[in-house]
Amino acid sequence: MIEIQDLHKSFGGLEVLKGISLKHAHGKVLVVIGPSGSGKTTLLRCFNLLEIPDRGTITVGETELDFTDSRKLPLGKVLELRRKTGMVFQSYNLFPHMTALGNVMEGQVTVQKRSREEARKLALELLEKVGLGDKADAYPHQLSGGQQQRVGIARAMATQPEVLLFDEPTSALDPELVGEVLKVIKQLAAEGMTMVIVTHEMKFAADVADTIILMDGGHILEQGTPEEVLKHPRSQRARQFLNRLNGEEE
Repeated sequence: MIEIQDLHKSFGGLEVLKGISLKHAHGKVLVVIGPSGSGKTTLLRCFNLLEIPDRGTITVGETELDFTDSRKLPLGKVLELRRKTGMVFQSYNLFPHMTALGNVMEGQVTVQKRSREEARKLALELLEKVGLGDKADAYPHQLSGGQQQRVGIARAMATQPEVLLFDEPTSALDPELVGEVLKVIKQLAAEGMTMVIVTHEMKFAADVADTIILMDGGHILEQGTPEEVLKHPRSQRARQFLNRLNGEEE
């Protein structure tokens, strides 16, 4: 179970998250949508403490962190939470001097202290899983954007996290490459991987999500099943946002 209670985050004088609370069950997919500047990515980055919240609590499984006084956060707890999450970034963030295999092995060896033999075995299995078994020795510049993102997914999975986090995983891709990445994510969803996905791909969101939250202005505006949020939004602001995405007149 993932649980967030009254999460706040500001940058300077700008409050980006204004008391976010939610629960998300193990083995389910939570998709976060909303207009630019709504706080989606900040929320995602707070999940694995790339951003430290100003106050509130985050619980992943048995690990709970209280940000009432973030200066006193126990380092062990921070590392414990980070180990439970794997992050897939918009811009891939692969090491350019390493092969696909090396990128997937690196975190296992340096952070988790696995043997190179063990790390290599798992990395090869994961590259095969994302359809890149034949690209293990390729460097990032030799791969398409879609292939690089799939390496990024394999790398995030290599630490065997409890939760996978995706920040707009297709936003940097050419349209014809989007499908290959979404196919991998759908496969993971079908296998019961717990995921939190920020995306602007509404059809994908409808297909893969168990729950969708629509954020606006640092708040959760709508929360429910894809049918409830995308087809029957309750607020005028949500209807306005979705109509614009669909190219409809307001």
